[in-house]
Amino acid sequence: MTLNREVLSASEAVYDGCQEQPIDLDISLPDYCPDIQRVLKCQVIPCIASRNVSGDRLEIEGTYTVRVYYLDAAGSRVRCYTTEGTYLSSATLKRSVEQARIYASAHMEYLNCRPTSPRRLDIHGAFSVCARVYGRSDLEVLSSIEGEGLEQQQGTFSYIACTGFSQQPFTVEDSLQLPSSKLPAEMILRTQAAVVLQKVEPMQGQVMAVGEVRLRILYTPVEEGTQPECMDYELPFTQPLDCAGMQEHAQCQVQISVSGVEVQVHADFSGESTTFETRVRLFACVTCYAPQSVQILKDAYSCRYEMQITRSQKTLESLSALIDDSCMHRFRVECDSHLKQVLDLWCEPCTVSASVENGEVQFRGKLTVCVLALNEENQPFYFERASEFTCSKPVEAEGETRCFAQAQQLGVSYHLVGSAMEIGVEIGLSAAVFSLQPCAFITNLTEDETHPRTQDRAAALCIYFAKSGEDLWEIARRYCTSVQAIREENGIEGDSVEERCMLLIPM
Repeated sequence: MTLNREVLSASEAVYDGCQEQPIDLDISLPDYCPDIQRVLKCQVIPCIASRNVSGDRLEIEGTYTVRVYYLDAAGSRVRCYTTEGTYLSSATLKRSVEQARIYASAHMEYLNCRPTSPRRLDIHGAFSVCARVYGRSDLEVLSSIEGEGLEQQQGTFSYIACTGFSQQPFTVEDSLQLPSSKLPAEMILRTQAAVVLQKVEPMQGQVMAVGEVRLRILYTPVEEGTQPECMDYELPFTQPLDCAGMQEHAQCQVQISVSGVEVQVHADFSGESTTFETRVRLFACVTCYAPQSVQILKDAYSCRYEMQITRSQKTLESLSALIDDSCMHRFRVECDSHLKQVLDLWCEPCTVSASVENGEVQFRGKLTVCVLALNEENQPFYFERASEFTCSKPVEAEGETRCFAQAQQLGVSYHLVGSAMEIGVEIGLSAAVFSLQPCAFITNLTEDETHPRTQDRAAALCIYFAKSGEDLWEIARRYCTSVQAIREENGIEGDSVEERCMLLIPM
């Protein structure tokens, strides 16, 4: 007996977890920063710079930016102190892997900021670095057998699997001008960037990503007694991203995250500070998916001996859908009745989860809206409000599924209605939906020559009364003959009996 095999390539999750990174800072303000009267907002922004797997070790490196918005000693101007730190997060995988697929993100857990004096700050908190790591997991399955007296039932197993993965950093740079209606800038208070992909074009060995970075800059004007000003910019990019295994008509998922924003105030030819020299660092993850098919041996038996069959259970993740869309979340918040003017409005990073329900992907998440405003005495103050959002997108997926979702704020707007704010947040949503396919593949079989099968040789044919829909394979197995022999003897073309009838079984 000859056993022919094929390799079924799939992915195995070798890590799915989070590592907490503590933040413990005792800060003394530098001389160029004015004294603190009151802290308005403390913000920590963790970013991931690199992801690497060596053997069974995962290492994620990055930076975190600490921004403290506060009122100066006079209580009239918003100031910002900024500092940065680095971190290294590591974890042990279930096994060593080569060419690992790494998906990672970082988000804040908690943060406490307390001024211990007009020039000292005590900051404690933590953020989590979460990662999913996949490694290749090959399974040898039987595709066919050859030998005397052997009967086999073959089939084709089809699924959509990952065929390529790559990671690539790149930058988007530009010199951004302030319009003539805006005052020249003294210093940067806050920056926020979001990436919007407009087109993804797969090609041989790479993918072309076309999109834009939406950048908001909050800055302090040079003129004394003025309040912070906001500017919004769009920085377009067209970036080729290499990915081995990418083909022209493949499905691909491109995820681009912001790993850093650098904005510096520069003077123009007239000496006025009206230019922002901007450098946005981005990190792209490209995953290529393509249909896969493998010939498998579904069942077999011997007409001479009893047969021992070994099967291996495996659940495969087959891509069902890739979703890249947006939704608008609108809600109303009550605010301070003394609110006179909104200086800046933004959202903290969104948290989101997704599941497939009744033919739709249901996104559920939470966001926090941050508001920097002026009261009736022209004094800046700060408040924030949390809001939960839901959104659904149609999807074609059957059976048990698994979703991996991400969300980001693409834009936020507001309208003052008395003492309330009508807020609209545009949320970018992306998700990969996988169908879980539990399968049992034949990996080995042997004939047990100590247990021969008995076959009635007293007659050339046996009469069998078959029921409607009965499987010819099971009938042939029972009488130690072949399906083809039954078909030829009875003029049947299919694999089952269409209606109740009498069959002649060749012996």
